Amino acid sequence: MNTNNFASIKSGIYDKDAISLANVISSLNSHPKIAKVGSILTFTGIVRETSQEGKLIRNLEVDSYDELANASINKICNEIRELSGIIEVIIIHFKGKFQIKDELVHVIVASSHREEGFKALRLAVEKYKKEIAVWKKETFLDGNSEWVH
Repeated sequence: MNTNNFASIKSGIYDKDAISLANVISSLNSHPKIAKVGSILTFTGIVRETSQEGKLIRNLEVDSYDELANASINKICNEIRELSGIIEVIIIHFKGKFQIKDELVHVIVASSHREEGFKALRLAVEKYKKEIAVWKKETFLDGNSEWVH
């Protein structure tokens, strides 16, 4: 059964700070299968002070090809919804200019039981890190910058 028709915040790419994690979780109360949910698990990715190579960054800019990114986010969510015990998956990825500690992404999994929810949450995070069309411009403390995927 497709549960994407409930009055919920939809997965996808959004401008920075457009949606709060609390609003996403609250929206799950209108899910048609909310009575089957025993756990809601979340992951929030934030901007850290270093690049993958360990260079100190001043800020981060995230851009995306929205149509392609939204399609890949929805594909990931649909795949994970097919797993046993998973009621809903929502991935919210922000774009814009970010400072250290700003929120970049929220992944929310509603599941019947916590164990299957934890597995699905980890899978969703690993998949979005590899599969969505998002690019990040890291501006370093020395003023140099580079785009990374």
